[in-house]
Amino acid sequence: MKPFIQLFRTPNQCYCFDVNRHEFLAIDEDSYWYLDRLLKSNIDNEDTLDEPQAITDLRASGYLSDESAVKSIKHPYSDYIELFLDRNLGHMTLQLTQDCNLRCKYCIYAESETSRQRSHARKKMNFETAKRAIGFLWDHSVDSSKVNVGFYGGEPLLEFALLQQLVDYCKEVFSGKELSFSITTNGTLLNDEMIYYLEKHNIPLAISLDGIKEVNDKNRVFANGEGTYDVIMKNIQRIKEIAPRLAQNMHVNMVVDPANDYDCFNSACLEGAELDKLVVSPSIVDFDYEDKNAIYSEDYSAKSEYQHFLALLERVNRLKQEDVSPLANSSMGALWDKCLKLQNIPGLHNIDVPSGPCVPGQMRLFVDVAGRFFPCERVSETSPAMCIGSLDDGFDHSSIYNQLNIGALTEDECKKCWCFRHCLLCVKKADDGSVNLSANRKRTFCKGVETAVYSDLMYYLFFKEIPLFYQKQTRIDQPSEGVTI
Repeated sequence: MKPFIQLFRTPNQCYCFDVNRHEFLAIDEDSYWYLDRLLKSNIDNEDTLDEPQAITDLRASGYLSDESAVKSIKHPYSDYIELFLDRNLGHMTLQLTQDCNLRCKYCIYAESETSRQRSHARKKMNFETAKRAIGFLWDHSVDSSKVNVGFYGGEPLLEFALLQQLVDYCKEVFSGKELSFSITTNGTLLNDEMIYYLEKHNIPLAISLDGIKEVNDKNRVFANGEGTYDVIMKNIQRIKEIAPRLAQNMHVNMVVDPANDYDCFNSACLEGAELDKLVVSPSIVDFDYEDKNAIYSEDYSAKSEYQHFLALLERVNRLKQEDVSPLANSSMGALWDKCLKLQNIPGLHNIDVPSGPCVPGQMRLFVDVAGRFFPCERVSETSPAMCIGSLDDGFDHSSIYNQLNIGALTEDECKKCWCFRHCLLCVKKADDGSVNLSANRKRTFCKGVETAVYSDLMYYLFFKEIPLFYQKQTRIDQPSEGVTI
């Protein structure tokens, strides 16, 4: 029988990843090619192949099992959902309005015939609904010493008066807890009154901006079609001038459309540019709810790979941080942190669950204008399968259970998948807009996950090899503490 493994090969070493044990085994060339032929062949009996002694020894030590250790899929929190959600909420995002003064062309709320999301609407949350939501958070945060209330839209600053009311109300309700706020805005409505208020109440700003003017103004436009770049940059500069503390905590959400040249996004963050010294969080444009994929131009792919290579050199002390793309450095930093955690991931258990889904509602409970609950603000508000309750009825524990255990939709495939511990699929990927979650839709993302996980693990192996194979190339007078993983 074929072993439950995945093979990796770097310029320096061959590896066998034992999925059950979550261990990388360094193997010789003969063993690598033996396992490679075995995995690719239709031979059921490996005795017909000449098994190297090293493989025989590994089998004798309990490695290379031909079966998954997972016998059934069930999230460990499944039996404790009610208790967990009853006492341990820490974050709530309030949808102050569904209206927006922009009409971004890639927006998931755009008026598109193919989109399965809601469209922009004049609906807004009233103060009574908001108070009930805050009361719900108070009642369900008994075991949380910290709580965060986020303001979301549409464009939440369209309801700035309501936001002010809610800040005052939250400070009364959550007396005795560490309270914080957050807001995601398109940045076009900011004025001095708002800026001073946000700084006074220590409300960090997340502003959306998509690169240089030419690129931003293709997609991020006002309702009349005019570009937003000049207005947003003027407001960012004003924040720097009159509210330095607010500017220090401000970051930019940059939605990257890879159909453009990578330099269009990178140059917006370089020294001398308006976004210099600001934290920029890039993300690839999401077309999930329109059932299409982002298109990558050749310029974007080539330059992105080169910039990530430079970011890798910075991580091993060969370049200075200022010589590397801020966007690539951000991505490489996130990958580095992920790799640091990989060595502590346990092997598979008899009852287990693929990585990917969060605990719906506990991480970032989203409350829409009508008081309905969703696991976060990124899922579809028109999908019955995404709704996890309401202010009127409380949590729908059955829906939460199903979302938490989306691995059960494709249980047979998941138990045999080498990516089990590294799956990236959240419940959004199993949503086709119907009452029930969709196994077929979830399967369509599996190949992409395998590709992404394989890439991440190759980086992990490379980082581990640095102190062994690249000591000369990375040696400096005072070595960085981050080189060894």
